[in-house]
Amino acid sequence: MRKQRQQKNSSEITLRLWTLPEAQKVVPYLRAIVASVRDNWLEIAQARLRMRRLEARRGRPNRRSLILKEECSREIARTEARLEETLGEMSALSAYCLDPVAGLALIPFRHGPDLAWFVFDLFGPQGLVAWRLYSDPLETRRKLTDLEKTPSA
Repeated sequence: MRKQRQQKNSSEITLRLWTLPEAQKVVPYLRAIVASVRDNWLEIAQARLRMRRLEARRGRPNRRSLILKEECSREIARTEARLEETLGEMSALSAYCLDPVAGLALIPFRHGPDLAWFVFDLFGPQGLVAWRLYSDPLETRRKLTDLEKTPSA
């Protein structure tokens, strides 16, 4: 009987931990990525709504409605592919979308021994609007000025 080799767990994720100055430099690029994620997300939602409305029509579908359904289905698939590509770009930065409609994203950094996140807001004038510890509830927002006052070993 052969011994089975133990395989490494391939679900490990390596995060790039940012500093505040580095994160501030990447804000213009992140702004473009998050705007693209938001636009694609809203496009998908709109196309799905159109599809639901087409499917909700009573009676036997005519040729025109069948064509519209097919076009809508293709549009959803294309937009989902663009969204996945954009999320991949974000993931390469170790940034993660928190709320695509609100334009919120998280950028990881180390705060002392803890993992923390810079909160990026697409509609915030500075981009980086707050920070939170990994263990904090999602709604928690700490001022960036508070971060500068605390030691971050």
